[in-house]
Amino acid sequence: MSAPSKTSLEQFLPKWLWVVIGLQVVIVSGFALATLFNPPPDFNYTTMAYVTRNLTAVLVIVIAVLFRSHAALFAALAARCVTDIVDATTVFTMNATELESVVLMVVALLILPALASLMYLWKRMKEG
Repeated sequence: MSAPSKTSLEQFLPKWLWVVIGLQVVIVSGFALATLFNPPPDFNYTTMAYVTRNLTAVLVIVIAVLFRSHAALFAALAARCVTDIVDATTVFTMNATELESVVLMVVALLILPALASLMYLWKRMKEG
């Protein structure tokens, strides 16, 4: 009896990485859309840039997956990861105490999984 063949989605990425992509898409677009549809009292250009940046990043991740490109997905996740790291550190450097509780979630659900994904994708790209 032969081993079950993998679907094209499983051949492109392992299941755990699909979970990471799902978290990135849902959480990032969720926060951006929540900000857009329920804007803070001080909604300004900077807030709109945050919304646009995050929705664009999600779109790039989706396009990278649609093209089945490890390199494009690597670049998109690297950009998201750097953005999240800068955002998380800015919370503390700008003394935004109202956002400090979100930083742990961002690190646990977005940054650490993205770093693991980047290591996996780098290895896949080096293999050919």
